[in-house]
Amino acid sequence: MVRPRNVNRVKKEHPIAAWEQEEFDSRTQIKRAAHAVTDLGEQLTELTKGQMAKLNIPPELAEALDTLTRISKGNAIKRQKSFIGKLLRQNEHLIIEIKAMLEEEELKRKQQNAHFHRLEMLRERLIAEGDDAIAGLMQSYPQVDRQHLRQMIRNAQKELAENKPPKASRELFKYLRSLEW
Repeated sequence: MVRPRNVNRVKKEHPIAAWEQEEFDSRTQIKRAAHAVTDLGEQLTELTKGQMAKLNIPPELAEALDTLTRISKGNAIKRQKSFIGKLLRQNEHLIIEIKAMLEEEELKRKQQNAHFHRLEMLRERLIAEGDDAIAGLMQSYPQVDRQHLRQMIRNAQKELAENKPPKASRELFKYLRSLEW
């Protein structure tokens, strides 16, 4: 007579790590969360020393991050990233601080990019429209030197017509940027 395989088998309960206390539906989700923490550790290596100092990173984690920046190739990089992920999972409060700081830095970067895009569009409009666009700029920035601005616009238009490198266009952009800072 053949016995069924699962007779008298007992399911063993495994201890759950503190960072895994959230309700996950599957082991795959747990692994994805662990990989996300490891990726977060990798993003830490891209931060400046000043940004790292703001986070109050434990010395062991700081040393591990420094080691990762010195490793250049091979499986050692993967092992070191996994080690950093392990250290981060042991310090859950640090994960929250790091995510908040990275989001804040990303927001600053996006705002700065949007600001430069607005300045570039203003420069292009000034070059395309000439004196007509200057009036709108004068309303926003009354301190603008109108003669100097007109000269820079004319130089940029001349460069554009002659297919020269955009030296005057860059100078115009710098001037517009100096008006707002």
